[in-house]
Amino acid sequence: MSESQGLIIPAEWPSGLAQSVRYGVVLRPPHYAWDGDKFTCDQLLEVAPLHDVSLSGNVDIVMEGNFVGVVADSLLAAQEAARRLTVTWHPDGDNGQVAGVSPIAREVMRAATADEIAVSTAERDSQRHDHEYGWPSRMGWGDVPSWIIADCTADSLRVWGQTATPETLTRDLALLTGLDANSISLSVTSPEQISGLGRHCGDDAVVDAALMSHAIGRPVAVWLDASYVRDVHALGLAQRISIDAEREASGKILRYRNRQAHAASDVPAVGLLLSGAMTDDAADEARASAPGETASESVRLFSPYVFQDECLSARSEKERNASVETGSTDDTLADVQQAFARESFLDEVAHESGQDPIALRLQHLEDPRGIELIRSVSSRAQWQEAVSMSSGPRDTVTGRGFAYSQLPDRHQRVEEGVRSAWIADVEVNRITGDVTLTRLVVGQDGGPALDTARLQQTLQARVLGEAMPLLGNEAAFDEWGDGRRNIVTPVRRDSAMAVTDTAVTDMPPGDDARLTSMSGLPDDVDMSPGVAVIANALFDATGVRFRQPPFTARRVRQGISDRDMTSAAAIALRAERPASRWLKVTALTAVASAVAVAWPWKSAIAPISRPAANVYSAQTLERGRLVAAAGDCAACHTAENGVVNAGGRSFETPFGTLFSTNLTPDEKTGIGRWSYPAFERAMRHGISRDGHNLYPAFPYTAFAKVTDADMQALYAYLMVQPAVSTPPPDNALNFPFNRRELIGGWNSIYHDSTPFSPDPTQSELYNRGAYLSEGLGHCSACHTPRNALGAERGGNDYLSGAMVDGWEAPALTGMSRAPILWSEASLYDYLREGKSSLHGVASGPMAPVVAGLAELPEYDVRAIAHYVAAQMDAPAGDSLAMREEAQSRVARSQTSPAGMEGGERLFEGACASCHVEHLVPSFSSATTSLALNTNLHSASPDNTLQTILGGVHAEHAPGVGNMPGFSDSFTDAQVVTLTRYLQVRFAPDNPPWRDVEQRVSAIREEHRNASSSHP
Repeated sequence: MSESQGLIIPAEWPSGLAQSVRYGVVLRPPHYAWDGDKFTCDQLLEVAPLHDVSLSGNVDIVMEGNFVGVVADSLLAAQEAARRLTVTWHPDGDNGQVAGVSPIAREVMRAATADEIAVSTAERDSQRHDHEYGWPSRMGWGDVPSWIIADCTADSLRVWGQTATPETLTRDLALLTGLDANSISLSVTSPEQISGLGRHCGDDAVVDAALMSHAIGRPVAVWLDASYVRDVHALGLAQRISIDAEREASGKILRYRNRQAHAASDVPAVGLLLSGAMTDDAADEARASAPGETASESVRLFSPYVFQDECLSARSEKERNASVETGSTDDTLADVQQAFARESFLDEVAHESGQDPIALRLQHLEDPRGIELIRSVSSRAQWQEAVSMSSGPRDTVTGRGFAYSQLPDRHQRVEEGVRSAWIADVEVNRITGDVTLTRLVVGQDGGPALDTARLQQTLQARVLGEAMPLLGNEAAFDEWGDGRRNIVTPVRRDSAMAVTDTAVTDMPPGDDARLTSMSGLPDDVDMSPGVAVIANALFDATGVRFRQPPFTARRVRQGISDRDMTSAAAIALRAERPASRWLKVTALTAVASAVAVAWPWKSAIAPISRPAANVYSAQTLERGRLVAAAGDCAACHTAENGVVNAGGRSFETPFGTLFSTNLTPDEKTGIGRWSYPAFERAMRHGISRDGHNLYPAFPYTAFAKVTDADMQALYAYLMVQPAVSTPPPDNALNFPFNRRELIGGWNSIYHDSTPFSPDPTQSELYNRGAYLSEGLGHCSACHTPRNALGAERGGNDYLSGAMVDGWEAPALTGMSRAPILWSEASLYDYLREGKSSLHGVASGPMAPVVAGLAELPEYDVRAIAHYVAAQMDAPAGDSLAMREEAQSRVARSQTSPAGMEGGERLFEGACASCHVEHLVPSFSSATTSLALNTNLHSASPDNTLQTILGGVHAEHAPGVGNMPGFSDSFTDAQVVTLTRYLQVRFAPDNPPWRDVEQRVSAIREEHRNASSSHP
């Protein structure tokens, strides 16, 4: 392969591809959804022409039916054009959506309703069982962020990208282009990851790229990343399987009904559905021509078990005469879906009737080979022995599951088919939701000898994996990366905004097992029990029944939380009438909450002994480390030259001086005797363990938004750190602010303890950024001005800038005074590297924040940049116009202003050696001109004065040297002279600062006080 123009091009592709490729971005309708039978979406009415001269290069708009795409000369240009494009949609009249509820929430609501019905049915008649199982249309958005490229000509189509289902993708592309399947060439980046478990959104990105390439007659590259998760949500379920049964008192099943909702097992690519290319005639024609596919009226359903009265059925294609053709009948996928539903159902029946899951199956199995295999496998696995955790962390639970299947051979002969019995042990982290497959015992009575170790690695990577999952790859606002894989996403390379290499860095040695895929196994290994056996083991471990994949950490974590809440609510409300109980609970909760918040004296929570270090697993502690880094705990709870998190840092407020507390697990001076409920109460409600109110300088107003999993992980992480005995100094607050009981009233007015709720209208990246920025990152604590009582202002004042510790935290909105507009790309550079070529280096209180962000996975920092960019209405990248403006400002600043010889002499003597190189001013080792520095364009001189007096310490910014402070070498008069000179020379279009002399004296005094308090 060769690299050119930011793309890695396969060696067999034409050499001119890199020079001719363009970049595409799609705009999905506000509403589009697959409801299980048909596809609905808002209708495209109009796309207004783009007349923005600031957009560089050529921009093409592609419209096909309800498909809208933007193609430009770079990805950033395409993103910016898409952002400015005005598209008018006619809302779909019957979209089936609940207003204000996200697709994930609707799924949870449907699942909860189904569970309630199932529970009530079981209570009425313990001998009847009725459950529904689903299979998602998309198993995730993809394996890793990467380029998808399509080159469509009149007689051929070549594609390079990700897919787990190449034959199904070829069918979609044939429908889209009208080309014969033999004229379509797929170059799959990772063919070893094909697994037969279903489609992911790599297929949707391929069809998007092919649509745009077909329209403009040029190769088009599309960036596949977590933003495609919207297609996962919109397409919902591809398959529903309903199973009901009746059993006699002995436990034997008498009546069994298995109904598969659809004959087909997948849903076409979104672009195909939006463009209108998926017509019934086209579907039939493509189905007839696609290799290995026929337009059958039904699918084969088979069960290895025998019931007295059974019926297995699936809707035929003819029954779906008013619906869109869904796709192919993939035998491998259909077998996995059927095994998942059937084996999960039998496991449920066994649990609800108090039977052993294997014994129940053996009651209904008449096949001697199958019976012998199951008994052999259960004996080898020591099925009857309980799964134990003799010396493991107490934040984990374990479970064991069983699943069985029997498949016909390639000639559809049942008797000659292979039998397969699986037993799996799993370990589930109750805090993080991570699932580990700890043991797998598999028996198969035909085919080659099984490599069970490799099979276990495959299931871990493909069914439960979080680094490169298929079933587990779902973005969410409360998910954390493991930090082992740094995804290099599109960023600027030069002024032409080319896109950089998007390759994925290698994982550390020893992690190769996580990449093992199903294609590395023999073709005749029966994988159909794989998903079911893990689902059953998960239920055994957690008590939560997952009736549809994926088994992501988020879903497992949420399932455990919902189970706990449901159990508590059921106990409290079981005896109440439905109509009255909710009114009573709602009223009592409202009154109790109001009283509890405003009540000035809170009860103490009993102290505990410090938890042992081995209570928590490595996964929990790693998550807690990331949470602590995102929350920037150490920045506030570490005194200058002090021990990390031991407290003692001073904070000057309008109400007096506050000192941060000791966060180490010391039992006398720290939080070593705090229970988790005490810790959570402090974080969410600002109440210490002993019951006194905490001052809102501790940002519990933001930490209240943190999820339970993150809060528990943070507590675990802090509890295993070294204990340091350091009592914090006493606060020195003015009366009446030294009366903590007054904070109860303050909380009742200004504190909202509602957890973070994602915005369903925004992307996963935006919601992740909002969660980190509004919650853990507590950006508003510094960047939002406060009222007379110290509460953050709302409305237009939110993130509009404020003074913190003598530094100005600039506005993170359109009110920013930066001389060059911030872009999302520049924000990312600044937050990730501590510097931006058009804005300078992070200094002052922002320096430790950037240092903390360096610990986070790259996706999280990008999410924060994306969210902040949205608040600033910032473009995606630095446009050519922005760069030209920067060059113009730098050029104008090269001449020293007349009449300021004193300031010029100070600058030449103390500053020019670093800030001037070859007559080109530059900031911090000649990387950014002072003409672009935001501090000099501020309405206040404070940041500039702080920098001159205290210097810049840029250890967080690689390649940037530190700047010494001149507090000891410059008099006040010299600092004033230099400051005025800097502003006139490098920010001449701003009004002169006032009261510079007074601010110099005040800042010097603050520095002296800070030094005396930290000898």
